Amino acid sequence: MELMGILRFHYKLILTITLFGIMIFTYRTYTIHPVYRSTSSIIIKEKPGTSMIMQYGSRDRSDMSNEIEVLRSRRLAKDVVKLFWDSNRRNSLALFNTRKYYPRGEKYRRILKEIMSLGIYSPEIEKEEHYTEPYSDAIGEKFSQNVMNGISIKRRNATGVLEITFQSVFADEARRISDGIAQVYKNLEKTIGNEDATLRVEFMDDLVNQQEGKLLLAEDSLKQFKIENSFFSSDGEASSVARQISALENDIYNTRSELNMRRERISFLNSKLSAEEKNFATKISTDINAQMIVLRKEINQLESQSIQNAMIYGENHSAVIEIQKRVSIMKEKLDEKVQQLIAQGITSQDPLAERQKIISDILSLDAEIFGFLQKEQQIENLLSLYQNKLLTLPDKQLKMASLMRDVNVLSQNYMMLRQKLEEAKIELASQSGRVQLLDSARRPSRPISPNHRSDILQGLIISLAISFGIIFLIEFLDNSIRSINDIENLKMSVLGVIPAISGSTNAVINYRAKLFGKQKQISNKNITRRLITREDPRSPISEAYRSLRTNMIYNDVDLKIKSILVSSAGPGEGKTTTVANMAITYANLGKKTLLVDTDLRRPVVHKIFDLKKEPGITNFLAGTQEDFSSLIKSTSIENLFVVTSGVIPPNPSELLGSSKMENLINELENEWDIILFDSPPLVAVTDATMVSKAIDKIIIVVKMGQTEKKAFEHTIKSLENVHAPVAGVVLNAVTKSNSYGSYYYYYQYYNYYGSDSDK
Repeated sequence: MELMGILRFHYKLILTITLFGIMIFTYRTYTIHPVYRSTSSIIIKEKPGTSMIMQYGSRDRSDMSNEIEVLRSRRLAKDVVKLFWDSNRRNSLALFNTRKYYPRGEKYRRILKEIMSLGIYSPEIEKEEHYTEPYSDAIGEKFSQNVMNGISIKRRNATGVLEITFQSVFADEARRISDGIAQVYKNLEKTIGNEDATLRVEFMDDLVNQQEGKLLLAEDSLKQFKIENSFFSSDGEASSVARQISALENDIYNTRSELNMRRERISFLNSKLSAEEKNFATKISTDINAQMIVLRKEINQLESQSIQNAMIYGENHSAVIEIQKRVSIMKEKLDEKVQQLIAQGITSQDPLAERQKIISDILSLDAEIFGFLQKEQQIENLLSLYQNKLLTLPDKQLKMASLMRDVNVLSQNYMMLRQKLEEAKIELASQSGRVQLLDSARRPSRPISPNHRSDILQGLIISLAISFGIIFLIEFLDNSIRSINDIENLKMSVLGVIPAISGSTNAVINYRAKLFGKQKQISNKNITRRLITREDPRSPISEAYRSLRTNMIYNDVDLKIKSILVSSAGPGEGKTTTVANMAITYANLGKKTLLVDTDLRRPVVHKIFDLKKEPGITNFLAGTQEDFSSLIKSTSIENLFVVTSGVIPPNPSELLGSSKMENLINELENEWDIILFDSPPLVAVTDATMVSKAIDKIIIVVKMGQTEKKAFEHTIKSLENVHAPVAGVVLNAVTKSNSYGSYYYYYQYYNYYGSDSDK
């Protein structure tokens, strides 16, 4: 309830801030640059399958997170800048600040800027740029950030489809750049993919040419030896040993070819890493080789045994097949363990997934090389045994077997390398179609921002929040009494609520004065000191004073109240006006009423009733006037008499606290129906507390919006300390502008009777 009162009290401030905030947000939403978004989509197909040897260690781009990082990279952004810089739209794109967006009323805004800046502002400052120079890396660096700021990438569910969205202040530009990014990425992906494949094709082509030359020389040597020595075949034993040596040499050659390819691949990958990353990869590779050496030795021993059995029993023998199965299982176990160690070694080493992939490829290749080196050593050991056996044959048979073996080995290796070359060419050709445009971007029909309704609603909410914050800050800093809760917190009851005298009240009083023949007009300046219960007894303010009188009559059923003291916490809070009007209401009730001015600091009762200040009560208390009855002055109001203050003494507290004052009060209570005392404010002086012991009831007047809470609290505690009989509090000068709370109905009451009086 009090919260509603606070909001009602500050409704003008709330309306002002809210309207101002809505105006600002409305202006902003209609003048801010719009944001258009356009989306194109691409699909990234899986890389075509190749052999295990050629695939191993190649860049795996199936991981969509890598693709997204490439799309967000500065390299791609610079390529996009180059694409549009070299186009005929270079000087008509917001991307390059060569195209400006002008909101509504821009013409008038420029005029206003010129006026406000006293001519310093010039429209030329906001003129579009115009470029004629060709593209350079500096241009790419300058505008690449604009591309990176406007792009956003989203993967469509768990598919290989990526949605490329670009935002711009112009709808057509958003569509055009979104499509441009897709095209640039397609070309960039092809370039990146071709780097690996092209390197392998060149490497394999060199090996094939070298092997072809060696094979031709070996065939010529064998042919010449046969012609010179009339040899056309070797005997059975020499042929068997030669075949075995040839097979072993072929295995060694193939193994060394695999080693060379992997070393070449590692060299290529190392060129993409920094020195620190190379050292990191070498350290992990050394650790992995140290942990896997036992398992690899066991595999190499089994492979060596398999080769020996194959030479003795043939490759289809059960002993050979069984060993090969065991080797296959152990290799799978080895590969799985190596991959686990690699994954553990590079975790969180590099936040960019692509560089982690490069390091992982290098570690895998190092593991392969270590295995091939072990295999090469085993084959060389077997080859040495068969070569020693071949030395026991006759010289010509030995030479013939050696030449045939060379031709056989070189021929098999040549065929293997030709196959690898064709595979590399197929892989190179497959790179061109991996990224395809799925959907072209469309021109957006409306901007995503600003949303006028949403922005204005947001402005309303923010403005209300700000206004509420200001209101509660004001309430926090305001120390004046504005709510009935401030009174009730000190366990004080409210005896009455007196509305403030407004200009409309003056008009009513003047109208009635004229109507009843009273020539004296009342102004708003002196009405606060006038006796409204006499001037306008039908007014709601007069009714409020009569209500206060009634509340005091029934305030204490066990005590017939004969004397009332009216005071306040501070000056200017309306205590004198209150006590004067209360006296009139008692007199109107037919009670013999005496009003005594005991405010010996700043007495004003005599001014209200147009009486002489001297002699007064101070003359009696000081002993200069023995007959108190001679001090009582009559007024124009029947049953109402006044005792003025008299001479202002230097010691008011001593006079009011004297036994003579107490005896006087007791005597007056026997002679009069009701005696009312006007006293000075309680915060500054103790006059009222001095006389309070002889008084039946004390009324504290509080002026809404002026009386400070601390001063009021101090006043109540001072009276409680002397056990003063406080009846309650009168809320004075209550208006909508200075108060709120549960007594809001008084305003409605006031307006109702005020309008009725006008009739």
